Amino acid sequence: MKICLSWYNTVQNKKRTFAAIGGISFSLILIFMQLGFLATARMTASLYYDFFDYDLIITSAKYESMGSPGDFDKTRLYQAKAVPGIGETAVLNFDKSRWRDKEDDEFGPSVMLLGFDPNPAFIRDEATKANLHYVTLKDNIILDEWSVPDYGSKQIGKHATINHRDVTIAALFQLGVSFLAEGSAIVSLDTFQGMVRSDPSRVNLGLIKVTASNNIEEVKQQLKSALPMDVLIFNRQDFLRAEQDYFIKVKPVGIMFQAGAFIAFAVGAVILFQVMSTEISNRLREYATLKAMGFSKYYIYRVGAEQSLLFAMMSYIPALPMGHLITFLVKKSSRLPMHLTWELALFVFLLALLMCLISGVLAMGKVRKA
Repeated sequence: MKICLSWYNTVQNKKRTFAAIGGISFSLILIFMQLGFLATARMTASLYYDFFDYDLIITSAKYESMGSPGDFDKTRLYQAKAVPGIGETAVLNFDKSRWRDKEDDEFGPSVMLLGFDPNPAFIRDEATKANLHYVTLKDNIILDEWSVPDYGSKQIGKHATINHRDVTIAALFQLGVSFLAEGSAIVSLDTFQGMVRSDPSRVNLGLIKVTASNNIEEVKQQLKSALPMDVLIFNRQDFLRAEQDYFIKVKPVGIMFQAGAFIAFAVGAVILFQVMSTEISNRLREYATLKAMGFSKYYIYRVGAEQSLLFAMMSYIPALPMGHLITFLVKKSSRLPMHLTWELALFVFLLALLMCLISGVLAMGKVRKA
């Protein structure tokens, strides 16, 4: 009886119901998009760092993010080797450069240039490990085959230009684009210096492997004591988490997506409030009749709450497949690693329930006043 009353109230005026479902579904689709981009931004913020395999990482004391890394003296890595428990070390430099296909007269998309000691121990991907020896030859690069289509054909042996320097694609690897660059390439430190022309005694990051018999946190503390204050030391997980948090909480991109999700939530709540407010205004006599017949005010409130929840579930049903479709189209067109996970789908469903519950409670204030 109670559920039927809520259902009949919802579907009696079909035009109003479809209009409400359309408006709320649109706001849920916007929430899917904004939260999807937010999750993608968090993942791509540490995309390059997560590609490498290390236990500890050394950064400049002025390090903020990959966009503003600072640098430190390369001798800090030699000093680190003297600390007990330190195994292998490697240098990782990076620079945002410009790519130009030989078939194109103008410089094209951006490329994240990763200057790296060709040490397979610091690479997680087995295929890239096997091809890492190619970059020991000058001006050879390993190109990300998941870079944007503006790179042209990604074929081994093809010639291109990075920062006015001719390079040869010696091998391919798979990483993906990010909000920092539209593609990436691995080069040796010598090739990197020739392209960027930076001071070879200064490095952006130092990657460290701890020997198997030692505790990473203990070695980290010993390393902090041994090295000067011009560098910072992080373990792998802390560094990745800090990089993601900085990109989401400090950089404008993360703040923009969070604000967009909040605005979409507010828009959906306002739409439903207007619908429920109109619905209740038109049915005040019916609610008064129920009250006169002996139904409690809590029952009447419950009818309104159930009607709001029905709107939430009916709006979520079309919004979910549309969210999947938009995610697929964005991933295909932009090459961003965007996914609509079940955790995100569940979170948006809970937001839909919260949105409709808040709007329903506020709208039922008219019944309380009556």
